[in-house]
Amino acid sequence: MKRYQSPLLSTLVFVVLAVLTFNVQDYALSQLTQVALTVVALLGLNLLIGYNGQTSLGHGAFYAIGAYTTAMLVSKAGMPHLWTIPIAALVSFGVGIVLGIPAVRLRGFSLALVTLALAIALPQLLKHFPELTGGQLGIAVPRPDGVGGLTTDQWVYLVTIVVAFAVFLGVRNLTKSRTGLAMISARDNEAAASAMGVPVARTRVITFALSAGLTGLAGSLSVLLTGYVSPDSFGLFLSINLVAAIVLGGLGTVGGALIGAVYLTYMPLYATTISQAAPGIVNGVIIVLFMLFLPDGVVGFLRSSVRRFRRKPSRARTAPPVSTSASPRAAIPEKETTP
Repeated sequence: MKRYQSPLLSTLVFVVLAVLTFNVQDYALSQLTQVALTVVALLGLNLLIGYNGQTSLGHGAFYAIGAYTTAMLVSKAGMPHLWTIPIAALVSFGVGIVLGIPAVRLRGFSLALVTLALAIALPQLLKHFPELTGGQLGIAVPRPDGVGGLTTDQWVYLVTIVVAFAVFLGVRNLTKSRTGLAMISARDNEAAASAMGVPVARTRVITFALSAGLTGLAGSLSVLLTGYVSPDSFGLFLSINLVAAIVLGGLGTVGGALIGAVYLTYMPLYATTISQAAPGIVNGVIIVLFMLFLPDGVVGFLRSSVRRFRRKPSRARTAPPVSTSASPRAAIPEKETTP
């Protein structure tokens, strides 16, 4: 019965999300679209950091690569929007392989610095090719027309949740496969993983490339939502926000991506009512507090709470009965005495 529960629940969730298309106003629908595409980006980043143990502070660059690939193919080449989505993912995947090969030699803080430099350098690089990237002004991209009587926002939402749902199921299955176990073993102990025959270097490169491809896929979907790209949209804060979201949701958890995406979409809406700088401050505080007190994130905290709750009744049931009919000394036979 259990093997049918997960597909049934997944189908039910997808049906509920699809029904929202016709029952939510366009502004709220655009926010839900942002949540869905952010889930894709966070799933990619969590594969790298949470499951494989590689640190990245520059995934905003892959987000930008996917977004600019779609923007240039639509605006310059006149390609249909849907065709550009897999192409943007493949381009980001290819860049991930190129960068992932040298990244195999780097660990921890060194890898974080290299990816941080990428996040800082790419927006500046995009400004120096105005004929191709639009320079400082960026590129205005016509949004896709609705299909079958749907508005543009409804059509983009449906496309995004289909892609996000497929990626969510794919990543969940991947983490439970032999490849996922190889990622985790390479994260936990490289020497032991190598001794068991795990190709650590290849696993790290593939994980880095797959993470980059999914983040680029999210960037491509963002163009369908906003219809505009510019270098300033993909600055360092985007990379920091992505890291903050997976730390909050839970490193090494698939469900944590959804929690992080909701946080990353709605937190700025309320924080900016206090100050324009408030979102950045909140993210910094979130990273520090969760790393100190909740290193497993929200999902990890919920899992540990459920385990503790289930463990208490079982202990009560297995506790040995206490006999009150006689004292402990009564159970010890007296030594016989000879007359």
